[in-house]
Amino acid sequence: MLLAEYLMENTPHFEFMRPFKGLLLFGFLSLAASFSAFAQDDEGNTPCACPPAADRPDVIVTDNGGLGTGTVTWGCDSIYILQEQVFVNSGDTLTIEPGAIVKGGAGSGFQETSFSFGNNTEQIITYATYPGSLIVSRGAVLLAEGTPDCAITFTHEADPLDGTVGVDVKGQWGGLIICGAGQTNTIYYDNPSDFPSETLGPGTGTDLAEGIIDLSGNDRHVYGGNTAPSESSGILRYISLRHGSTSLGYSQNIATNESNNGNETNLLQLCALGSGTQIDHIELVSSADDGLQVMGGTVDLKYVAAAFNAEDGVEFDHGWAGRMQYLFVINDSSQVVGDSLGISNAIDIEGDDWEQSNVDISFMPYTNPAIINGTFIGPKSQSGMRIHNGGSPKMSNSIFAGFGQGIDFEDHDPCDAWEMLLFGELVLKNNQLWDVGDSTSISDMILYDGHISSAQFNVMDSFVQWGNVAEDPMFDYSVAIDEVTGMVSDPVFLEPGHGLTPALEYISPDAWFDQEMYFGAFEPGGENWLTCWSYLEQVGLFTDGDSLGGVSVPGCTYLSACNFNVEATIDDGSCEFDVCFGCIDVNACNFDDVAYIDDLSCTYAEAGYDCDGVCLTDTDSDGICDAFEVSGCQDAAACDYDCSATDSGVCDYSCLGCTYENSTNYDAAVNTDDGSCIFETAVLCPADVNGDGFVTAVDLLDLLSAYGEACSP
Repeated sequence: MLLAEYLMENTPHFEFMRPFKGLLLFGFLSLAASFSAFAQDDEGNTPCACPPAADRPDVIVTDNGGLGTGTVTWGCDSIYILQEQVFVNSGDTLTIEPGAIVKGGAGSGFQETSFSFGNNTEQIITYATYPGSLIVSRGAVLLAEGTPDCAITFTHEADPLDGTVGVDVKGQWGGLIICGAGQTNTIYYDNPSDFPSETLGPGTGTDLAEGIIDLSGNDRHVYGGNTAPSESSGILRYISLRHGSTSLGYSQNIATNESNNGNETNLLQLCALGSGTQIDHIELVSSADDGLQVMGGTVDLKYVAAAFNAEDGVEFDHGWAGRMQYLFVINDSSQVVGDSLGISNAIDIEGDDWEQSNVDISFMPYTNPAIINGTFIGPKSQSGMRIHNGGSPKMSNSIFAGFGQGIDFEDHDPCDAWEMLLFGELVLKNNQLWDVGDSTSISDMILYDGHISSAQFNVMDSFVQWGNVAEDPMFDYSVAIDEVTGMVSDPVFLEPGHGLTPALEYISPDAWFDQEMYFGAFEPGGENWLTCWSYLEQVGLFTDGDSLGGVSVPGCTYLSACNFNVEATIDDGSCEFDVCFGCIDVNACNFDDVAYIDDLSCTYAEAGYDCDGVCLTDTDSDGICDAFEVSGCQDAAACDYDCSATDSGVCDYSCLGCTYENSTNYDAAVNTDDGSCIFETAVLCPADVNGDGFVTAVDLLDLLSAYGEACSP
């Protein structure tokens, strides 16, 4: 009963208000709503109002004889125990509210029967009661939207959720498997009979989700077909999955050490999900197999953490071609087991999920995800990334540190990672690798695993051309697990400590990606997206709930900035990139009296001129700088005439004179006749009027021209 109702029913003084009961109730309800509205955090999220886990009653959930969950809502007032493998059937919707807890039963009556044929040994695993798992069938919807203050938890039945279960506890239940109707490149069902699936063309194959036994016999764990590539299988947000991935059903070991295609579940298995599915803020911790496996489809993911998983942190195969940003994978040597070959990777990308070298160019669509901003931390017993069986990622702006082996390009199949690189499908740009193996050389961090002798050089050349570097990320990535408690005994500080900034050409133009100008999964100076809600924070992976661990020292963390602070651990936005760079030569035309780092931009005046193009000196004001004046003879008739002379000099006329040898003033030293020759007329030849030594018609004409003139006395 509300207070208003109680007062009206039990207090005489409120008797007169009985006619206004409805109005009074409305007022009280409005007041209560106001208090509820104020009970939000700074981001508008309503704080978790769920009862403590210890106070919640258990609700046993079964598959109900094949009918599944039906359309139902699971709240945070109970703990839901998955009894064996529970399906959300096609057409049904399961809603899981913020703060809800779902636990998987461990199962009972485990039995493994082995038999051999040839070099192969096979095991059939059975249970009296199978471990609990939640399977969302193709055509069903899961709406599981936690909040930063009220995450949704999937764990094992014996977990008291009091912080006492360490990361060393694995394989205690199954996992969460979601099946969709998107694309795959599979051509066979994943079972020992290898019978064909419903393949109708590229991307249309179907398969059965690994690690699942549908006790109803209806194969409700089938996925693929590409009939609904943009379909939504629901929303997953702020979800913690831990301590799962047990082995179920059929498994196979090949004694030749060639492969192992076991039937383990993974903590989260996304099978051919359509692009309409929304997934972000997911952590996958302490899996007995992979933390996350994405098999086909085009679903996109953001903010995913996979930690302390026994095999691969994340695995992508069967033609997944979605997008991913902010991926964090970490492990330590005590937690890594690996597959049958002892291989374990932070990230494993392959064309399909088989190890029998059966991938060729017909296996389309390729496993070709775009991944940006990853931080991958590993032990020396693990490799950073393995690309094989036709896998072809496009990855950029990510960090790999602490691995025994860096990035492995395999070339064992007709269309393997090497061929994908040649086709342009595989591109790794602008990534940082550090502390890989025993080397700090980038050439030792990339491995070509194949049969072409020259390919190692070609892979290395492409890797360097793409801007990948061996560069210390300058953060503390060492981690250790306490052998007794299973808790983190050596926490990490994962924020990049320097400011190597990705070039714009490595920032994807795809609007789905946040256009971040930094390396790794964590923003320098930003809030750690794993704090406040994750199990990783609870087990002590981060030392400071408000940062990425360690003691925060604000300042400029970008190495290329003018005011870079080598001691800063948190970027405070104070970086200056322009003021200190410029021309620092006082003799340059563009000298910058504020700059103190030469950026090679100095420009200088031409010799003889100032920076405005004016002559330094021009004595005769003729517009020609004194430094460029040419003195010389400007008389074209002179012997030493200089057409390039700009200032008049002394001319030489010594080459001019009479060049006629029979003249009285002939000069043998000259070579240019100046018309000055003088000729004397011989007495013996009075008819030679012009005195040229010959009597010709010219002499007669000269005489006639003077005929009739009066001679001077």
